[in-house]
Amino acid sequence: MSNDLRDTYVRALRTTEGGDPLSRLARAGLQASAEKFSGLGLLESAAGPGLNFRLANPDSGGLIAASEVGDFLQRVQKAVARLAKARRARLADVVKLLPLDFEVARLDVAASTAGSIIVDLQPHVPAADEDRDRLAPAGVSWAEIGAVELVRALPEGPEDEESLDSLFSASPVVRRAVSDLIFKLPNPHLDISLAVQRGTGERIVSSLSAVQAESLRDRLQIIREEREIIRMQGRLDGLRTRRQIFYFETPAGAEIHGFVDESLVGVVKEHLDQEVEVALESFVLRNAAGKRSQRRYRLIEVAGQLSQLPPDSELDEDT
Repeated sequence: MSNDLRDTYVRALRTTEGGDPLSRLARAGLQASAEKFSGLGLLESAAGPGLNFRLANPDSGGLIAASEVGDFLQRVQKAVARLAKARRARLADVVKLLPLDFEVARLDVAASTAGSIIVDLQPHVPAADEDRDRLAPAGVSWAEIGAVELVRALPEGPEDEESLDSLFSASPVVRRAVSDLIFKLPNPHLDISLAVQRGTGERIVSSLSAVQAESLRDRLQIIREEREIIRMQGRLDGLRTRRQIFYFETPAGAEIHGFVDESLVGVVKEHLDQEVEVALESFVLRNAAGKRSQRRYRLIEVAGQLSQLPPDSELDEDT
């Protein structure tokens, strides 16, 4: 009976993702129940890794078709599998996905409500063909790693322009995964919300409106040029983990900033406010109209530790 209660509690908690007063009230009530009946382990169950996405169509009073939910679930699976493969194989970009890539980072549907899907991110038994040298860290699934990378790449809300901007300094595979999610949607008028609960207890949320998605589609159709790798000694001045932005003070005293992927966040934290040697990928963006951006940077090495997404092939206009 207690197992059924835990499952019901987890489903209920993960379907109250909204920021509206009723959702907040529902979460508070569930949290209070978990604390009151602590002997059932509800709080521990709620901390398990999982991903929840919610879709809404403002033009139809928030209602969406079941086919649109199914289509979006497939998009999430493709994006997560792509990001997981990039981390497993240490590639800057992943164009082709094989059945094994989907199996290694499989998303299992745990529950569903109107316009909302909850998927489990627990580790699976490694597939027979998987390279044992490329297993995820103990207790963490490749699905969780890919889901975290995807949700971090998206904005927290309608005012979060910095996350949209930092995306263009990300590795090609991150931008390709975002393209998986939003290009050629059957219904381009959907508002999208995603929330990932990590096994560590960390919770990351993102919200992408239909207007933001349209802007992102236009801005992702870019190419990179004047690419080079720069090595220098300087001071790591700051880190914005949620938006994956690093700040670095050069030997000349100027400050530059850019994108840092999840695999380097830990080593950046260890060396904050310290003199350190880094390697940066430097490039300029050019859109289809020929307009060029200011020079951008991506952190690819810190104190001898390389990013798991090294500089390599490019997305170019093949979104």
